[in-house]
Amino acid sequence: MPALLQRHARLRTSDLDEARRRIGEVYCSHRLDASPRGGELDVVHNLARVGDVGVHYLRYGTEAHIAPEPLTDFYMVLAPLAGRARVTSGDEVVVSDRHRASLLSPGRTVDMSWSPDCEQLLVYLPRALVEAAARPTPDLGPTAPVRFAAGVDLDSPSVRGWWRLVHLAVDELELGGGLLTSDLAAQSLQQSLVVGLLAAQPNDSTLAPERAEPRVASLAVRTVRELIESRPEHPWTLADLAAQARCAPRTLQLAFRRERGQGPMAELRAVRLARAHADLLAADPRTGTVTEIAARWGFFHLSRFAAAYRARYGLLPSEALGRD
Repeated sequence: MPALLQRHARLRTSDLDEARRRIGEVYCSHRLDASPRGGELDVVHNLARVGDVGVHYLRYGTEAHIAPEPLTDFYMVLAPLAGRARVTSGDEVVVSDRHRASLLSPGRTVDMSWSPDCEQLLVYLPRALVEAAARPTPDLGPTAPVRFAAGVDLDSPSVRGWWRLVHLAVDELELGGGLLTSDLAAQSLQQSLVVGLLAAQPNDSTLAPERAEPRVASLAVRTVRELIESRPEHPWTLADLAAQARCAPRTLQLAFRRERGQGPMAELRAVRLARAHADLLAADPRTGTVTEIAARWGFFHLSRFAAAYRARYGLLPSEALGRD
């Protein structure tokens, strides 16, 4: 596959230190390790811009491990054109390929491993642009960065539209003329790329797509309910459940409240309480204890467990023990 954006070549090198330094100048300081098992290092970095949004091509030519410092002032979508990458962003892990990209948000630790044949199209979005679009009327004080779900489904209907805009930008940049010679057109496309990503990809801003995509939200709710029902004993966190549903935690919470009347963690507690109730009724009061059954289902504060149980079933756990 020929490299994209060849008219906008910035770096080609087989020197690891030069690659680390020159790429760090564009993004941020990072650790870069290349494995000789994957072949010879052959770094190609091409870079062009649509307004202040960067559209980049990057490959290493060998197996590479990249561990950048936490991002502070930009977001980045990394979409493999060939090969695969394993990207850890905060507590989310994304295995990306031609159908699934990764999205890095400021403030999260990042660790990446690229396969030897990995070539990626990168979209660099300044934090200031994203937050200005996400919060048109910001608070007077500083705000936390908008957080996106790290996995981007390039085949989903909403993201496909945004991805077509990216390829339009690439095509225009490859031509070196046409549409993007107009500052007005470049600024318009820049804004569309920023707002389009906010509208297409789950995030915690007011422009997040949960209201526009009830089908996706319903799928997330169904996925998480199945996990809760099948494995209520697992030490789930909200982040774990959202990662399994491939959406942002806030998106999952809003979808659950809309469809179930309570958040996913409240649903998990209710299922665990029902399992504890069944075990209490079936227990042998000579050998079973309320403490053991409560702990089995994740209730370690006995007075809170007793209060929740009484509110739900109208009696204390000790009164239910062995009633069957």
